[in-house]
Amino acid sequence: MKLVRSLALSLAVVTAASVSVIACGGTVEQPQTSATGVSKAPIGTNTHGFVKLVGEALGEVPLRAEQRVELEKLAQAAEARHAPTAQGRKDLMLAIADQVEKGTIDRSALQPKIDKVVADVESVRNEDRAAIVKLHETLDPEQRNTFVDALEARMKAKHKEHAEHKGGLHGFAKMHALAEELKLTDAQKAQIMSTMKDMHKERMAEMKEKWTHGEVHKREHHGSRGHHGGHHGKHAFEAFRGDKLDLEKVAPPVDLKDKATKGTEHFVGMAEKILPILTPEQRKIAADKLRGMAEKGEH
Repeated sequence: MKLVRSLALSLAVVTAASVSVIACGGTVEQPQTSATGVSKAPIGTNTHGFVKLVGEALGEVPLRAEQRVELEKLAQAAEARHAPTAQGRKDLMLAIADQVEKGTIDRSALQPKIDKVVADVESVRNEDRAAIVKLHETLDPEQRNTFVDALEARMKAKHKEHAEHKGGLHGFAKMHALAEELKLTDAQKAQIMSTMKDMHKERMAEMKEKWTHGEVHKREHHGSRGHHGGHHGKHAFEAFRGDKLDLEKVAPPVDLKDKATKGTEHFVGMAEKILPILTPEQRKIAADKLRGMAEKGEH
C-alpha cells in the first residue's frame, strides 16, 4: 500500500545528488542580536527539503553581519539557478500522474523529462559545489563545528521520521489510510502485497549479486568501508570541520544518469505490476495524490 510513494520513486533517485547543495535561498527571519555583534537566525526560511535543513542548521550558528550578507548572496544565486530544476521535477511528476490515471506507464514518454531533470542538476552542479566551498570558507572553525553538529542532528531526525513513515505503527497507519482512501478490496490488498514482496526479493537478490561480484572488490581496493554509504557521508561531514575542504576527495560527483536509469527501471516495474490491479477510479485517486505532491514540491 505504498503505491503513491512507490510511483514517485524515480523522482527521488533522479534528484538524489542535488541534496549536496549547501547554499540556500529565500528570506531571513529577524535575527536575534547580541552585544558581541553576532546574531542567530535561519538562512533561507522559504526553502524546502535538505536545503531547508541546512538553513535551519545555520540558524544555530552565531553569524557576524558580513557573514550573513555573504550567505544571503549565496542564497539568492542558488534560488535562481535551481528554479528550472524544480519546475522540471514538477513537470515529471505531473506526467507520471497522467500516466497513472490512464493505467499505462510509457517510459519513452517520461525519459525526455527525466533527462531534462538530470541535465538541469548537472548544469548547476559545479556552482553548487563551489557554494559549498564558499560556505566552508565563510565560517570559522568553531562555526563549522556548530553547523555540522546542528545539521547532523536534523538529518538524523529526518531519517528517523522517514523510517517511522515506512514502518512501525505510524507507517502502518499511513498505509492503512491510503488503502482506505483507494478503497482497496481484500483481494487487491493481497495482490499488491504479494507483488511488492516479490519485487523486494528480486531487488535483494540483485543487491546480493552486485555485492558478491563487485562491491567486495571495491572494498578490498579501498581497504575499508569509509567510502561507502553512511560512512562516506560521515567522512564528508568531518571533512567540513577541517581548515581545508577537498570535495573531489571526500564527495566526488556521482553518476546522475546511472542513478536515474536504475530508479526509472524500478519505478516502471512497480507501476506496471500494480496499476492493472487498480480500477479506473482508484487510479484517478492515486494520480490526484501525485498531482498534489507535485504542487507542494514533494518530490
